[in-house]
Amino acid sequence: MQIVISGRQLDVGEALRDYVTNYIETAEVKFAERPTEARVTFSKNGAAFDCEVSMHLSTGVSTIAKAESHDIYSSFKQSYDKLEKQLRRYKRKLKDHH
Repeated sequence: MQIVISGRQLDVGEALRDYVTNYIETAEVKFAERPTEARVTFSKNGAAFDCEVSMHLSTGVSTIAKAESHDIYSSFKQSYDKLEKQLRRYKRKLKDHH
């Protein structure tokens, strides 16, 4: 799986990249059987940080989660929680319809 972590007019450090990669790989193992790509984009909005996480699965489903917080780590965690919820619901939907 390809994980792309970027920042819009913002430097994303190595510690944040490791933090994000660990969480995305956990979601991959837990919910998505064959994800193809995950994109995490950070941006600064005034005094707050915006985080957008999108994951594309091999089944053609794309999930996008956005969050805003005053801390860059908490903005990622909030958007990750939303993404995890979407993937959990999608996996449950697949299991219920078989």
